[in-house]
Amino acid sequence: MPDRKKGVTGLSCAIVLAALLGLAGLADAASLKVAPGRFIIHDVKPGVEYDLYKETGLRITIYNDDDASRMWRLSVHRPSERGKWERGYGEIPDARWCWLDRSEVTVEPKGRAYANVFLKIPDDPKYSNQHWVATIGVDGKPGAGGIALAADIRIQIETASDADPAQRPAGSLAVAPSIVAFENVAPGSVEKARTVLFNHESHTRTVHVAPLFDDVNVDPAVYLTHGHERLPDSAWLAFPGTVEIPAGGEAVMEITLNVPNDPAHFGKKWESVLLLESGEGPLNMVRVRVVTKKTE
Repeated sequence: MPDRKKGVTGLSCAIVLAALLGLAGLADAASLKVAPGRFIIHDVKPGVEYDLYKETGLRITIYNDDDASRMWRLSVHRPSERGKWERGYGEIPDARWCWLDRSEVTVEPKGRAYANVFLKIPDDPKYSNQHWVATIGVDGKPGAGGIALAADIRIQIETASDADPAQRPAGSLAVAPSIVAFENVAPGSVEKARTVLFNHESHTRTVHVAPLFDDVNVDPAVYLTHGHERLPDSAWLAFPGTVEIPAGGEAVMEITLNVPNDPAHFGKKWESVLLLESGEGPLNMVRVRVVTKKTE
């Protein structure tokens, strides 16, 4: 169980903005309404305890539109136990790394109640460069008609990106860094970067790489960092379609960026997500972040 001590280390700006963005979501099950229905947290540092309400103002809100008081039970789960998770994310290894300040709330008629969310990833360098999801469950006692309402809230957790971690990142298929950043890009120039893929299995794996947002069934808003837009054209990125990783080994994946020389492309903040899939085990992803020069 995490050490639930006071004195929380401050969140980075990326976490604050990403978490607040999630307030637009709403999980709705009949007369049960909770907000946010989903939120994403970036740059989570292992070993640091986060109080999301204290640092960002984000907390779980439960609404009661009925004329009678309602009691709701709150719990945190791995998505395989309850809920679902987005492609490219895995399950949080231990649901106890995320917790609430209460296990149940009573909501007065036409009222609302709140629960604060806490998060602490163990202080271990292998937990950098991770993409996880945890589920907050909200369950009510059956009403007079014998129906118990329930809703799920998804937390997308992305730990700090580290290009040179002290230990190989955890996970069957791992990556470092998890964010490939192209900074101060001049449109018309060609920029290159790299990331490393790690295979923790005892056999060679072929990893298929594809732009996630090219899938029409994927909503980019679920993934984008606050303040960033979707990269206008995935063809501006060049990368290998497949990467062979030896058993227990690693392989470098080169990424080339070519933003066309257009005045409209200055002063932009874009993102793309490259999905990593090997046909076995959890998927993973690489976030590609592009910031162009402000002026010509």
